[in-house]
Amino acid sequence: MKKLSITLLAFIVISTGCKKNFLDVPSTTGVTLEELSTKAGVQQLLVGAYHDVTGLTVKSGWWSTTGTNWMYGDITSGDAYRGGTNDGPDGLALEHFQALSTSTFLASKWRTVYDGVARSNKVILAATAATDMTAAEKTTAIAEARFLRGHFHFEAKKMWNKVPYIDETVVDFKVSNEVDIWPDIEADFKFAMDNMPAIQRYKGQANKWTAACYLAKAYMFEKKFTEAKALLNTIIPAAYGGAGAGVTSQGQAYALMTNFDANFDAATENSPEHIFQIQFSANDGSNGGNANIGDIASQPAFYPLTSYYQTWKQPSFNLVNAFKTTAAGLPLPDTYNDVNMTNDMGVAGWEYYNTYQDPVDPRLDWTVGRRGVPFLDWTTPSYYSGYGSNPGSDPDYGWINDRSFGGPYTPVKNNFRYNNGNFSNFFENYAQYYMLTSAVNVSIIRFADVLLWAAECEVEVGTIDKARTFVNFVRNRAKTGRQVEVVYDDIGGYLASANYAVDTYNTPWTDQAAARKAVHFERRLELAMEGHRFFDLVRWGEIADFINTKYLPKEKTRLPNNLTSDITFVANKNEYFPIPQIEIDLNPNMKQNPGY
Repeated sequence: MKKLSITLLAFIVISTGCKKNFLDVPSTTGVTLEELSTKAGVQQLLVGAYHDVTGLTVKSGWWSTTGTNWMYGDITSGDAYRGGTNDGPDGLALEHFQALSTSTFLASKWRTVYDGVARSNKVILAATAATDMTAAEKTTAIAEARFLRGHFHFEAKKMWNKVPYIDETVVDFKVSNEVDIWPDIEADFKFAMDNMPAIQRYKGQANKWTAACYLAKAYMFEKKFTEAKALLNTIIPAAYGGAGAGVTSQGQAYALMTNFDANFDAATENSPEHIFQIQFSANDGSNGGNANIGDIASQPAFYPLTSYYQTWKQPSFNLVNAFKTTAAGLPLPDTYNDVNMTNDMGVAGWEYYNTYQDPVDPRLDWTVGRRGVPFLDWTTPSYYSGYGSNPGSDPDYGWINDRSFGGPYTPVKNNFRYNNGNFSNFFENYAQYYMLTSAVNVSIIRFADVLLWAAECEVEVGTIDKARTFVNFVRNRAKTGRQVEVVYDDIGGYLASANYAVDTYNTPWTDQAAARKAVHFERRLELAMEGHRFFDLVRWGEIADFINTKYLPKEKTRLPNNLTSDITFVANKNEYFPIPQIEIDLNPNMKQNPGY
């Protein structure tokens, strides 16, 4: 008999109410697949497959395998620096476009996504063999497993391009990676869309509309804009310009949250905007095992910095500059990076500092932590906060270990909030009590992303001015939503923390090239630091030009201790990562990507 060794960790991936208990099941080790070929066993196997969406298995890394993909989607894209200074060569090699096939980070990522594929296939095998499940129950379970299998193969495809497709029938794993697997990924998502229910038992659980969104995303990567446009129209509700019926697993029609920042708040997770989230929790008895270990060290330094504890995933100067606007509240896609936004790069914590005074998009300060602006709700700004249980809220000089290496900014999205002193609900001290982990869920797809796909489709194969309508839904939320405010305790008032200016596009779009530029720029602003940017630039064919002509020339002068003169993006090579050498050694049918 085949032996199936499973460790169902208490990592939380599906939630119900405040207690995320879908994965809160007993561990099962050393059981056979036949023993799990029951309705209950299929459920346990499905839980195990969902767990791998986090990217954090018992054999994975933390930063290298996290489902948030910041290592591969953010620090390679011009949106962020790796940060830190002493974690070894792998992270810097990725940031500098010098990754090798021997990278332990890439080997861990490969192993983790294909572990997810394997777990999904075990669900299919067990459901097929189960004798206590109806035909309908089997089909539903298989559809959900195929959705997850599609997700994991998608992760591999966008990372390496040339990857093998492994389904439940494969017994000889020496499979070639020279066949394009997009048709297989599409087939998994189509089956899931056709056979999964619209309403599921648990919050955060995928449903048929989640699968539909993933299929639309696959079409976007394949440049099948006509197919994507038609499918998106069936997803997007009429209130947002579509004719669709897309709903969350709890039956809520897809919609934008009233406030942009609510997408990154543990108190408002699994909302109508959250199409598919990685589910996290803290202080549930797992010693941090259910929290977001993959983004560890990207939280504010609430404890004295040490040689080990670093500031990670630091937003770049280029990204921060992208949030500049005109007085009328429109972006500056051609000139935003000409002059660097005022920052405190060389200003000591005790020295006076005045923030940038010209107009900026309010999404900046829900995305990037910068001095002089409150960090979420962590008390009021201070020029020197020191350390303590309730630190000052603006990221002053003490928050970052080495500014000459990582710059003056910190990430805000998906960090936990003070919550009037109840912040222990949203974070946990993990490992030596200074590695803070977050309970904030992380979105893989949210509805704003879907609306911007629709805008992109209209630019490419539809009505250009309808693209403006989709973009304006996203921009209007930025305009009308909550802004970061400074609290002045001496007068009890509230003022905006910066000169915020954002508005919709009010002049019809008629030029395709200009519309395309506007849509692409909007995706950067809306989805910054969410792990998408590098993959967007690659699928648009813009990555080499952006990195080599728009990003590195200025950024090297701003951060020479990190971005040295020899760094360059090699076209027709760096669009994809090297396939781990260990996989090639194990599989003689595996071919390396070009240039490695």
